[in-house]
Amino acid sequence: MSMKKTILISALAAAISTSAIGVASAATTQVTAPASFSVTVNDASIMIRSIQVNGATLVSLRDLGTAAGARFIVNVKAGVTAYVQGRAVELHAGSKTATVDGQPVELEQAVVNVNGSYYISVEDFVNLFSVDAEQDDSGQFHIDAVQKIHADSIVWINASQLLASSLTEEGRTDYIVDAATGAFKQVLSSDTASELTVSPDGTKAAYTNEDGSVYVIDLTSATFASKQVSADSNIKPELVWSADGSAIYFLQGDKGSVIQKLNVADGTITKVLDDKVDYKADLSVSKDGTKFYYTVTKPGAVTAPDKPVDEDDVAIDTTGTEPQVYFFDASVKDAAPVKLTTSTDDKIFVGAAEDGYKAFYISIADGQPSSLVSVAKDKTVAKVIGDKDVLAATIAGGNIYALTDAGERTALSSVDAASGTVKAIGNLEGNVTEVAAAPNGSVAVIVDDQTFTVQGGSLKRITK
Repeated sequence: MSMKKTILISALAAAISTSAIGVASAATTQVTAPASFSVTVNDASIMIRSIQVNGATLVSLRDLGTAAGARFIVNVKAGVTAYVQGRAVELHAGSKTATVDGQPVELEQAVVNVNGSYYISVEDFVNLFSVDAEQDDSGQFHIDAVQKIHADSIVWINASQLLASSLTEEGRTDYIVDAATGAFKQVLSSDTASELTVSPDGTKAAYTNEDGSVYVIDLTSATFASKQVSADSNIKPELVWSADGSAIYFLQGDKGSVIQKLNVADGTITKVLDDKVDYKADLSVSKDGTKFYYTVTKPGAVTAPDKPVDEDDVAIDTTGTEPQVYFFDASVKDAAPVKLTTSTDDKIFVGAAEDGYKAFYISIADGQPSSLVSVAKDKTVAKVIGDKDVLAATIAGGNIYALTDAGERTALSSVDAASGTVKAIGNLEGNVTEVAAAPNGSVAVIVDDQTFTVQGGSLKRITK
């Protein structure tokens, strides 16, 4: 089905105000006999009953509600109560006020009872039941009533699924979310587990618990079985899978001092690099497992050592504390890490190319647009996007996906990691804070704290 989205909203006020579904203004109510009305609910085309009230179209509450997953109790105080996704909506014939979870909500049009069947405008249905809706060029309404979870962060598992994480004061809960519908399954809920790191093939995810032990979850199993693969008690602030999924690289210690390699099959840990340099972060490993990029950020120095560091008036010298990018080639005997950058700009690390030839970061300097920058292992630094503020970026396969400031909108672009060629994907409305991509080119963004997948130039909301 090909359709051009005209608007993506929880209510269809803008679309409906110019369609056949409007507010009746006639003094005398004129109601036609029920007729068929075509609508798409959760990608399934259905026919529901409708009536014309003073020229406006109202649809059967039961027909549309049942398709959206609602259940009904009729004749509650001479009205009807519908339950869907934890919401209780009470409606009364002839009233322009509904009750949602005990709170009054004004309707655009009064509910009409015809021979015991309740009819409501599509706009009011969308508002009351908090579902997504859109209208295509032909006037067909498409309603998405799949229950959705809230996500604070997202990452692609494969071309059709994302891993979404919801954070609360009690801990974190991770879900597998269908990229087409938003349907979800809970993978893990814990108050001690670290962030899940998905393997390149999308079949496994690794995490550590509070004592440093490493666990691997089978994302393909029905129960999402979890298996301990290492009981090593060292703190592991970052986990990175090898390209073939046989090993997990990690930074060791609360200061990220050492790079280690964990064999998933037998739990063997081997040292990759121990150069006595603390505060490593943003570990990235090439596809062949020999080239490593990471950042090092030195802590500030207390300039008044005779005072406790927790006092408000303690002075801290931050000179030289800007993050710097390092490169290490483990395939070279007795190789030492190479410091690739020395600049004083702030750096948000994005990642490294699969071949390990160069890495990318967002450079933030006072008085200049934040830019996407590449740095090669030979220390060559080049601006990839330098003429506009780069807000966020991620790397997947051979491409980088970047969000840039476009005035009242946010532009989404792809960058070929090898050539640096920039290609515009589209402009996004709202507060866009994160972009995630899969190696096959699937892209998702977080807009106004909700996750949308980018599908053929339009957006599909998959988390609330």
